[in-house]
Amino acid sequence: MAYVDKRTNGGKFGTGIAVAAVHVGIGAALLATFAGGAIQEAVDKALNAQNWTYVPPPYVKPTAKPSAAPTDRKIFVPPVDNGLGLKDPMLDTTIDIGPAKPLDLGGNADGGIFVDPRPLPSPSPRYAAVEAVPRGNPGTWVSRDDYPARAIREEWTGVTRFRLDIGTDGRVTGCTVTAGSGHVELDRVACARVSARARFDPAKDESGGKTAGTYESAIRWQIE
Repeated sequence: MAYVDKRTNGGKFGTGIAVAAVHVGIGAALLATFAGGAIQEAVDKALNAQNWTYVPPPYVKPTAKPSAAPTDRKIFVPPVDNGLGLKDPMLDTTIDIGPAKPLDLGGNADGGIFVDPRPLPSPSPRYAAVEAVPRGNPGTWVSRDDYPARAIREEWTGVTRFRLDIGTDGRVTGCTVTAGSGHVELDRVACARVSARARFDPAKDESGGKTAGTYESAIRWQIE
């Protein structure tokens, strides 16, 4: 059996060599065919490398994309209750005065405008305001006899300053002590005597008419 196996193996080896030889032969025949005809014809028909002109691709102008239109945004403001029972807080203040009427300027037969020849009234004269002026000597309004007896015994002295209100008739309508002497009795007597005895030429305004005015003075109480 061992012998038989050797022969069998030897036969397979020889067959493999024969098959290989056949394959090599076919490959050589194909190579000879390409080298002799087809490859040579393809080379002969090749393009000349210098015989061509470059043609650039056609220019395509890019299309501009339309810009998006701005959107109109509206802001909603809720109504505010103003507490007055009004639905709309904005009040309508429009006043309808009706259609305008043409102004009639008048005129003469020639169509011109008539001008009134009468002169305008002249303004009334203006005067400087005049204050009230005492009549006679103010030193006689209070005498030594008006000094109160108690004030003499207790030796009260001082200065009573006062302001008089003068009416349009020149008489005193009021007396106000602006700075007292320190003794109420002396101040009271001063206003009483001056109000009863003082007379004035009344004050005048800018139109020359009589008007109310004021007058200020003082009385010194002194024991000699």
